Amino acid sequence: MTRKNQPKLTGVTFLAGLMCFIVAPIALASDAATLEAGEQVVQIGEAATFDVNSSSDASSDLQAWCEVSTSGRASLMFDAEHYIPLSEPSVGDVLSLSTGETRRFELHGTVEANRGDAYIAFAFTGVPTAMCFPGMQCDGATAGASSVKVTCDNY
Repeated sequence: MTRKNQPKLTGVTFLAGLMCFIVAPIALASDAATLEAGEQVVQIGEAATFDVNSSSDASSDLQAWCEVSTSGRASLMFDAEHYIPLSEPSVGDVLSLSTGETRRFELHGTVEANRGDAYIAFAFTGVPTAMCFPGMQCDGATAGASSVKVTCDNY
C-alpha cells in the first residue's frame, strides 16, 4: 500500500478510538464491596462479625480497616467468607495482643461474587499461655483480657 492509499486519521476517528481505551476499563470494573462499619465488644468464645455488601454477579474490591484493642492479653483468629485478602491478616491467622495493645489492620482484598453471605470476623479464642521455665517468676503472666473491642470501617 502506498502512502497515497492509506486512510487518514481524522480528529473524529482519533477521539472515537481514544474513548474506547478510556471507557472499556470503566465498564469492566465492578462496584466496590463495603463493610458494615461498627464497633463490637466480644468475650472469650465470641466473634465480632462484620457483614460485607458486594456484588452477586462479579468479584469486587474491598478497602477497609479494623482496629482491635484489649486491656489484657488476648488471642484472636481472623475469619472471613468470600474474602480473598491481598494484605495481612490471612484467613485463619491467630493474632496475639499484649496488655493494653491496640492494633490496626488494613483490609485490602477481593470479595467473590456471593449471595449476600460475605463477612469478616475476629474470634476471641482465649488468652495466650505464658512461657515460664522452672525457677522463673511468672506472677501476672496470665493476666488475660475479659473482652476485646473490634472497630471496623471503610475507606
